[in-house]
Amino acid sequence: MINYLSKIKNTPRDNTLYLIEKLPSGTGLFASNGNVFYLVPNQERCASLSIKTEFLHLETNVFVTAFNSSVPSFADGYYNYVELHLSDSNESESNLSAFINLCLAHASYMKGQEFISFFDSLVSLFQLPKEQHFKNLIGLMGELSLIEFVFKNYGKDLSSYWHTEGPSSRMDFVCPSANIEVKTTTDDSLRFIIKHDQLFASSERTFLATVVLEENNSGRTLEELISELLGSPDYCNSFSFSVNIEKEKRRISPFEFKSKRFVLKKINVYPADDINPFDTVPDYVGRLTYMLDVLPFKSISLSDIL
Repeated sequence: MINYLSKIKNTPRDNTLYLIEKLPSGTGLFASNGNVFYLVPNQERCASLSIKTEFLHLETNVFVTAFNSSVPSFADGYYNYVELHLSDSNESESNLSAFINLCLAHASYMKGQEFISFFDSLVSLFQLPKEQHFKNLIGLMGELSLIEFVFKNYGKDLSSYWHTEGPSSRMDFVCPSANIEVKTTTDDSLRFIIKHDQLFASSERTFLATVVLEENNSGRTLEELISELLGSPDYCNSFSFSVNIEKEKRRISPFEFKSKRFVLKKINVYPADDINPFDTVPDYVGRLTYMLDVLPFKSISLSDIL
C-alpha cells in the first residue's frame, strides 16, 4: 500500500498539484502544499459552490491549471475537488486512510458522480454524527425563526439577548423581562427532551418556547434565513449576533445548511412553573433529563412575556 502521508509531506509546497494516485473515471488523488486533494472532472456540470469545514474544503466547477508537468493524463479544465487539510490534529494515518478509501469508493462505484452527496458523506467522518448535525440544524432554525417572528409581529429585536454566553449559555434567550429556552421539532408530537435543572431553576419568569417546523421544498434553507437576518437594517445587526451565528454554523452539516428547507408552522410558549412535572427533586438527584409532552398544557401568547 502506498505510504500516502509520506508522499504528501514530501511533495514541494509550490501551489502545484502533484499526482499521488490515478483513480478510475478520470479522477485522481493529488498533493499540494501539504494537503491532499481528490479531483473529479465536472462532467455532471455542478454549479460553482464553495464550502469549508474545519478539515475539508469543497470547490465545484473550478478551472484547474496547476497540474505538475509530470501529470500528462490530467488536462487543464473544469473540475470538482475536495481538499483534506492535514494539520497536527488531523494527520493520523487512520483519518487519511478513511478519506482516501471513500474517494476510491466514489471513483469506483459512483464514477465520480453525485459529488455534493459524496462531500456530505466525508463531512460526517470529520465532524459530529449525522443525527446530531440534524438536531443542531433544526435547533438553530427554530431559534432564529423565533427571532424573526417576534420582530415581524411585535417589533422587538431578541438577537442581542440570544446566546449571551455563546454556545454554553444556560438559556437560549436572557431578556430583561424573561428567560426563554427554545425547543424545536419537525413533527406535531410536542415531546421534547428536558434538562430539569436548566429549565426549572430558581430564577423567575422562565418560559419554554416550542417551535414546530415542517421540512418542505417550498420553505427556506438555514443559509437563506441567516442571510435575510444579517441583511436586515432593522435588527440582527450586532457584532455579537454575527459571532454567535458563525459559532453555531460550525456545528451543522454544510450540505444540510444549504439544502434542507423548512416552513415555520407554529410557536407556542409555556411558563416553566406551569409545566414542571415535579414538585420537588431530592438533593441526591442531579442532571435529571427526561422526555416531556407539553401537548396537555395551555400555552400563552408571546406578547405576555415580551
